[in-house]
Amino acid sequence: MVVPLDEMHRLVGHRFPGGSYRIDRWENFMMHDVMLVQAGSEGLAHPLYFFHLPIAGMGVTIQDIFDLCQADSPDAVRAGEYVWEISQPLREGHEYRVSGSITEVHRKVGKRGGVMDFVTFVANVCETHDEVPSARISNTWIFLRGEA
Repeated sequence: MVVPLDEMHRLVGHRFPGGSYRIDRWENFMMHDVMLVQAGSEGLAHPLYFFHLPIAGMGVTIQDIFDLCQADSPDAVRAGEYVWEISQPLREGHEYRVSGSITEVHRKVGKRGGVMDFVTFVANVCETHDEVPSARISNTWIFLRGEA
């Protein structure tokens, strides 16, 4: 289904509910374990949290984003670009406040892929007691729309 481009453009500026996410020691241990690496003794969170924490902390699920962007199915979504601007590492035992919004939507038409909507959303991650961002995460997801 090709969603009208003006409907997609209306998503720019959409703010997600926001919320917080605490990285517990046991969860950080499991994250390291699943990645087959040993957790360090200094309590640094695994870098995989830069994928996980923005969605969980923004108060939405991946399905919520799929629904908002009118994905035909989970099979019609691709990972695009991920940009991490990290000012300080994430740490276990710390709680992070996350806010985010959709910042850009653009459409491309490919010979083989057909119509594709590129949707970029940004999440700002701060420790709950601090206004200085720990990270700014920009994700672009590609929504495949089918034939032009």
